[in-house]
Amino acid sequence: MVIVKRKELSFWERLYLPEVFQGLSITLRAMFRKNVTRQYPEQKLEVNEVTRGQPRLAVNADDTIRCVSCGLCEAACPAYAITIDGQETDRFIEREPERFEIDMLRCILCGFCEEACPKDAILMSDELELADFSREALVYDLEKLKRPVSALQPRLDYIYKLSNRWNSSSSSS
Repeated sequence: MVIVKRKELSFWERLYLPEVFQGLSITLRAMFRKNVTRQYPEQKLEVNEVTRGQPRLAVNADDTIRCVSCGLCEAACPAYAITIDGQETDRFIEREPERFEIDMLRCILCGFCEEACPKDAILMSDELELADFSREALVYDLEKLKRPVSALQPRLDYIYKLSNRWNSSSSSS
């Protein structure tokens, strides 16, 4: 049989007052520190042309959609979130989507669809908030995805600036 001899506690150690005061001092110091987290509903995230939010379809000023239903964005999507069904139009050598859907619950906001699009029809917008009450409401159809080109122009300018940087550096060499 082993006998364990315990340390005799002093009067103050038995009261636990030093530990209580130490804990209170830590709590009080933390209460009056400056917040380092964003207080979300009141403080929105600052967005600019580099921000990669939800994908949107660009609509020209004459209300024609830029998408020609080539299917490259659908093929480039690693999450299989995009579904396109094309249809013929009365415009010369052009098609347009009859059905264009993006399942935003599957979308990983990677931007591959934007890179694959030859017509700059699908762009990553600065819209970040994504919430709804049902899964069906988060499958965005053609009408939910349409945005005027003027609203997406900062992102377009940013993309053109990135692609032109390679053209200008190769011509100066």
